[in-house]
Amino acid sequence: RILIVKLAAVGDVLRTTSILPALKKKYAGSEITWITKSSAAPVLKDNPYIDRVFVTESSYLDYLHHEDFDLGICLDADVQSATIHSVARCKERVGFVSDSAGRVKPVDSRAHEWWLMGLNDEKKKANRRTYQEIMYEICGLELPTAPPQLVLNGSQEFTQRFRETPLGGFKKILGVNTGGGGRWQYKKWTFEGYVRFMEIMKERYPDVGIVMVGGPEEVELNSRIKQVLGEKIIDGGCGNSLGDFGAIISTFDVMLTSDSLGMHMGVALGKPTIVLVGPTSPWELDVFGNGDILHSDIDCLVCYKSRCDKVVTCMNTLSPEYVVSKVERYL
Repeated sequence: RILIVKLAAVGDVLRTTSILPALKKKYAGSEITWITKSSAAPVLKDNPYIDRVFVTESSYLDYLHHEDFDLGICLDADVQSATIHSVARCKERVGFVSDSAGRVKPVDSRAHEWWLMGLNDEKKKANRRTYQEIMYEICGLELPTAPPQLVLNGSQEFTQRFRETPLGGFKKILGVNTGGGGRWQYKKWTFEGYVRFMEIMKERYPDVGIVMVGGPEEVELNSRIKQVLGEKIIDGGCGNSLGDFGAIISTFDVMLTSDSLGMHMGVALGKPTIVLVGPTSPWELDVFGNGDILHSDIDCLVCYKSRCDKVVTCMNTLSPEYVVSKVERYL
């Protein structure tokens, strides 16, 4: 019986599902329980590798106080996750726990390096292993790593309706996901970059439909882009549920995206995914041979700063022409 504690963010929860195939291979016949936040639960729904999903907003502690687990896995060095892991009755643990003073500690040396990277951005910048490779090492799993696991049960009707209505006349669909949240200013590309990129693509490939999507933080940005490009693009919205967001991505033939939930969904759904990366580590990301990870060669790359006042940045040095050359290889 295996317990996984991975609470947030939604994209991190989804990319952590990469460990599931290897876990089931190592522990044949195992039963997996996953504890997360309610916001992330939809990306775990109907996953064939997971037997139960508990959310922290419900009475999950009643189960933890009563049940025994053979293996506990906590891959986040935050207090809530580590405390839940410590409260659970597990014979063996990997990842992180908390002590009686509420301090988070790595269980063993395998988690120690990831713990240090969480404290020191320079260590994160120096790292050249993917997130999945690090998680596999912490869990003692055999390489190679698997892509994230996502099931879209119940979204078929939405997908069919979306395809038939705005997309029916196009040979292929290019998705542009501007979503990057609000934590890092330059997780997203520039307004000018998005506009010029889509203008070039439409000029070169008039029979390719361009669908733009985002999250709640991208409403203003996407509205400005739509005002400039008008009927050249289809606005897929910024208020979709996780299920509908995944269903829209499932219609794409190729996707351009930031380092975000949309990226992990595209990879999980087997879509050629081209990722624009700025303040976060491009080397931690993996598209599993189906796409490209693009980043500037600017010296301050991987700064992990939420805001930037520089004139020359990691995003405005990514030219639309360069991004077009990468995207059209998969189109």
